[in-house]
Amino acid sequence: CGKGRDLGFGTILNFQTKIGTGMGEQMLSREYYYLGTQLPIDRFLTFYYGHPGFHINNILVMMSVQVFMLALVFLGTLNKQLTVCRYSSGGDILPGQSGCYNLVPVFKWIKRCIISIFIVFWIAFVPLFVQELTERGTGRAILRLCKHFLSLSPVFEVFSTQIYMHSILNDLTFGGARYIAT
Repeated sequence: CGKGRDLGFGTILNFQTKIGTGMGEQMLSREYYYLGTQLPIDRFLTFYYGHPGFHINNILVMMSVQVFMLALVFLGTLNKQLTVCRYSSGGDILPGQSGCYNLVPVFKWIKRCIISIFIVFWIAFVPLFVQELTERGTGRAILRLCKHFLSLSPVFEVFSTQIYMHSILNDLTFGGARYIAT
C-alpha cells in the first residue's frame, strides 16, 4: 500500500499541500493567463473546469459551508435571545404578542437547506452504488457503501479539500510555493 510509505495524516497533509500550492502557482502563471485570453469559449470552459475551476469550485463550496455554519450560529443565538412569534393552526400570527420576531420562515428555510444538503450528499454516492450493483449485486453494493461510511471516507474528503483550499489560498495570497518532499 503506497510503495511501503507511511500513509499517516502528516504524509497526506504534505502531499495535498504540495498539490495545492502547485495549483496556486499555476493559477498565477502567465501560461494560464495566455490560455484564458486566447482560447475559444468551448475550449476555455473545458480547460477551466478541468484544471483551476475544479479547485476554485471546491474553495467556494468550503467557504459557503463555513458562512452557512456561521449564519446558523447567529440564528441559534437569535432564537435563544429573542421572542419568536407563535402561529395559530391556520398559519396566522397569534395576536397579543408585542415585540415578537417573525423568525419561523427563516427556520423553515434552514430546515430546507439542511435537507437539501443531505439529499445532495446521498446523490453523490449513487454512481458508486450503481457500479457495485451492476458488477457484484445488491448485497455487495450495500456492503461496499457501509464500509465506505464506516471508514469515514466522507470526513477524509472534507479534510483533503480543506487542505487544498488552504494551500491554494495561501499560495495565491502570499506566494512562495516550495518543494515538499513526499
